[in-house]
Amino acid sequence: MTIAEAAPRLGISASKLYQLVAARAIAHYRVGGKIVFSQADIDDYLARCRVAAVAPVPAAPRVKLRLKHITLS
Repeated sequence: MTIAEAAPRLGISASKLYQLVAARAIAHYRVGGKIVFSQADIDDYLARCRVAAVAPVPAAPRVKLRLKHITLS
């Protein structure tokens, strides 16, 4: 697939994909002067960008403050 086809699948702009290619952050092929990607290249890049979920942290119990010593006028 070409840059124009791969960028929307990754959810990024074509210029950002060109930057990733220049930085060699995503595997690609150069065929006849064109940059092309296999579906495996796209899947591999997405897998490397994956951020694992963590268990939610339980919320601290809410404490109601009692301020008897303060007088409002």
